[in-house]
Amino acid sequence: MAAEVDYRGKIRELIKAFKSMPTYKNESVSTKDFPALIKAMEFGRTEEQIQAYVDYWDKKHGGVLTTEDYLGVATALYRTSEFARQFAISVDHDKDGFISSKEFLEIVDLVSIHDPKFVGKSYDDFVSEADTNCDGKVSIEECAVWVESKVNKSVE
Repeated sequence: MAAEVDYRGKIRELIKAFKSMPTYKNESVSTKDFPALIKAMEFGRTEEQIQAYVDYWDKKHGGVLTTEDYLGVATALYRTSEFARQFAISVDHDKDGFISSKEFLEIVDLVSIHDPKFVGKSYDDFVSEADTNCDGKVSIEECAVWVESKVNKSVE
């Protein structure tokens, strides 16, 4: 029970940090605040990784991080499985419950920030590794399990 209280307390601290950012307005901040946010999250990343996050968020989200998205990222620090599931849902742009080859490219963009050796994975590799029920498609849940395995492997 104490771990849950600590987790919730940390999330409250992170929300407070988010809302104190110079660009905070309308429940969002600019990517200009990413270095300070990452520091507040105690999320040890190199300058290159931080810049890659900024570039990714600029490209995919117009340079804006919402409170909701930030909470998802913050949760990832403590619960990789939840991060992986939310990430899989977010890249399923057509909301068909499966990850297309185009949607897979977004996965490569983000996972390669965590693990630069990840670059070069093909969609066929992804389907081969992630399609556990062998139906030729990768569902949200299959993708989440696969992303979690890749993110956890890069942290080891």
